[in-house]
Amino acid sequence: MKANRFFEKILFNWPVKVCCLILAIALYLFHQASLTEKRSFVIPLTIVEEGLVQHTGDYTSTVTVVVRANTEEISSVHSNQLNAYVNLNNISKNGEYNLPVKVNIADEIMAFDPFEIKVKPEYIKIKVETKDLKYIPLEASIVGEPEHGYEITDISIEPAFVEVTGPESVIENTKKVYLDKIDVTGLTQKSVFETEYKSINKLLSVKETGPFKVTLMVEPKQMERTIENIPVTVLSLNDKLYIKDEIPEMWVILEGSMPVLEEYTPGKRFITIDLAHITEPGEYDVPVVYNIPGYFTLISTPEETIHINVVEHLDNEENNEGVGISE
Repeated sequence: MKANRFFEKILFNWPVKVCCLILAIALYLFHQASLTEKRSFVIPLTIVEEGLVQHTGDYTSTVTVVVRANTEEISSVHSNQLNAYVNLNNISKNGEYNLPVKVNIADEIMAFDPFEIKVKPEYIKIKVETKDLKYIPLEASIVGEPEHGYEITDISIEPAFVEVTGPESVIENTKKVYLDKIDVTGLTQKSVFETEYKSINKLLSVKETGPFKVTLMVEPKQMERTIENIPVTVLSLNDKLYIKDEIPEMWVILEGSMPVLEEYTPGKRFITIDLAHITEPGEYDVPVVYNIPGYFTLISTPEETIHINVVEHLDNEENNEGVGISE
């Protein structure tokens, strides 16, 4: 009987009682909500890829984290206390995956009560490839030009190769790893520089980033130059004799270092003929002597010999003054 009375009391006017209960719960929730506040943070998304695969292509680089906490406590929540990441460590095959975004929370705010956190988006699509390792040669990045007349003839880098890891398709197509720029403006001699690795592909991980020793061999350029209108100097001509016809000026083609050869002017005895063996008038073919400095190479000349007509002075005849240079 007592049990029946108990249920009768409970069920008596039950719609009103249910409404009152719902109202009470709503008031409680409203009260709790009035004591909490939301804050949103846009934070960078980190990819954890310490396993067999690595991401490729683009992905969402930031996510929005919404934090709900007590009104008094939420002001002490900052973005640096939140770390959003996607974990690739459990993936072992190439493909595109829809992965959950997880959030690490600093210990000091985990103790807040109440405390709720949501992240948007909750999942992101990421394309991954298996990692590969390769030893790739280093390449110096040269800017500027050496001094006029000089050129870089050799570049050596120590060490010459570095260990690089990354997605297999990227590694396969990477032929060189570049160093930071080296300015060679005005160089005239061998020079040694120290420079660092220059990152141009964030998907590649280089084990050693420098400094690297770069040795540049800088030497004069070689050039050919044609020198014209060179007079011929006559040596040891007998005082009783003279050359009847004028000896034409000559030309030569020389090879040598540009800084020296560009400024070179032939001396008086650059081209000579020695007539010491001629004692009588007549016509002769005499060898031409080219007195080339040892730092030049004679590439071409017009003649190896010159034909001359030597005559004897008459008592009242003056020397012919148009026969080149006599000594």
